[in-house]
Amino acid sequence: MPAGPDDGARGRSRPRRGSRPRALIVAVAVALVLAGVAAALGVLLVRAGGDDLDELRTAAGEFGEALVTYDHEDPDAHRDAVLDRATGSFAGEYEEAFDRGLGELITDLEATSQGFVKDVYVTEVDRGQALAIVVMDIENDGSGGPRTLFDVYVRLTMIEVDGTWLVDDVTDLSFGSGAGVGAGVTEDTAPTTATSVP
Repeated sequence: MPAGPDDGARGRSRPRRGSRPRALIVAVAVALVLAGVAAALGVLLVRAGGDDLDELRTAAGEFGEALVTYDHEDPDAHRDAVLDRATGSFAGEYEEAFDRGLGELITDLEATSQGFVKDVYVTEVDRGQALAIVVMDIENDGSGGPRTLFDVYVRLTMIEVDGTWLVDDVTDLSFGSGAGVGAGVTEDTAPTTATSVP
């Protein structure tokens, strides 16, 4: 059987998704979930179009990938990548969580993780602020063995600061799936701060 296509993301193959009928069912389910999320948020989510929305979509996707991508051999690189794209209370909370144990936990568990951004939906910009929903697959490994998480949804509150889109708030929309996207990230289904490593 011939090998599946390689999308070249970080030089690695994407996780295989199964047969065509299953892929169609998954696509329909994702569309329904996203519609439900949009209704819950009371906003109109759109695919990026135009320079302003393209910049917003790119910034949201880069942050989503940075949030779930790390390597136990250099956990500070993960910290810096997140903080470079964050602002406000989220930046402070993430930095504190990392310094108080998250970085050490990544090292102790010999954890590595790689995010693959599948899609980004954004709202229209209103007074320098917008919402984005990033959809990702996450491959991670460590002392507990490899694991792949599919269709992880993260809501980002984006704020434009001196012409650059930064993230001011992050909410895991995976509805208790155990995605654990990172420290300082709240879940809509539980008003707690996640501090676990995926």
